[in-house]
Amino acid sequence: MTAALPPAVFHDIVVMPGGAIRRDGHRSIDAGPLWPDFDQQTWVRQCYAGRPVDQAPAPPDGPVAVLDRPAVWGAPLRPHFGHLVSELLTRLPWSLQGRPDDAYLFATAPGQRPGPAFQTLSAWFGLASSQILHVTRPVRVATLRVWPQAEQLDHGAPEPAYLDLLDTIAARNGLVPAKAPLLYVTRDGLLARGKGGHAGEHHLVACLSRLGVPVLDPATAPLPDQLAHYAGAGRIVFAEGSALHGRQLLGWRAQQIVVLNRRRGARTAAAALQARCRSLTYVETARDVILAPPHAGRQRPECALSHYDLAALFAAFAALGVDLAPVWDMAAHDAAVAADMAAWSTATARAEVA
Repeated sequence: MTAALPPAVFHDIVVMPGGAIRRDGHRSIDAGPLWPDFDQQTWVRQCYAGRPVDQAPAPPDGPVAVLDRPAVWGAPLRPHFGHLVSELLTRLPWSLQGRPDDAYLFATAPGQRPGPAFQTLSAWFGLASSQILHVTRPVRVATLRVWPQAEQLDHGAPEPAYLDLLDTIAARNGLVPAKAPLLYVTRDGLLARGKGGHAGEHHLVACLSRLGVPVLDPATAPLPDQLAHYAGAGRIVFAEGSALHGRQLLGWRAQQIVVLNRRRGARTAAAALQARCRSLTYVETARDVILAPPHAGRQRPECALSHYDLAALFAAFAALGVDLAPVWDMAAHDAAVAADMAAWSTATARAEVA
């Protein structure tokens, strides 16, 4: 098993702290190594859809600490599970295979916490906490290696060897698949936190539970449990969202994946998932979409509330052999919708004035 590209090696290079991953995320990164001939560099920079999207960090204007041990470039950090899995930490598996004992550098804003998702994912990949160096001030590195991003957002399928490596990592972590013919992955409860979702999903979860369909809540399940369920399910139905990226931590399975869209036309992680399963289907289950109020002048489509297109929802599950009609209670559904709308309105209004 070999990486698609060997690492690039740089000497006497300065790495700048974060604080520059602004609210619009990967498109405004100006933290990390001051690569020589920055504008001519390609894959060593942070890429999106096959193109570098970062900017050259401003050079240091004061003293620079020195790191004299071999190091590997990790990523600029953003405490968001989906982005960490799909683009920010995709250098790590190959890097750790090639340099398992080096220091690993991550650009972090002064005072910023990397967040529990980073800690969980780095441990899953096999990176010890003692190897992690959060760059919160400029540091000069004697020798810095960098591997390519094995995956990027909106940039095609990963190499088969990378998928094999992910399964090797899963085996090393003792993953035991939780066998089930069908699994539903929910976003129930996230509307009350001001995040996007389908209003009334709580009733769908209750109906599926009555019908004996296992329901996984990735907001509460530890990562190894999530991956055990993903690995063992013959078919997975995802409520569209960041949980889809969790499936990217595993390789190919003879599996059917269905995504219930809450944003019309969304194809979240399509290329990445197509490379990992037998079939992938996106179902337009949003009858209408209500946008959240702008925050700091920015629209937030990812925080929108959607109402189910019940005909599309019922048809999607019927195609999987699950008949929702006998257990569906419209009064209970309508009550769940009203509760979600009230909680979401309060949460998004609070975010607007924060």
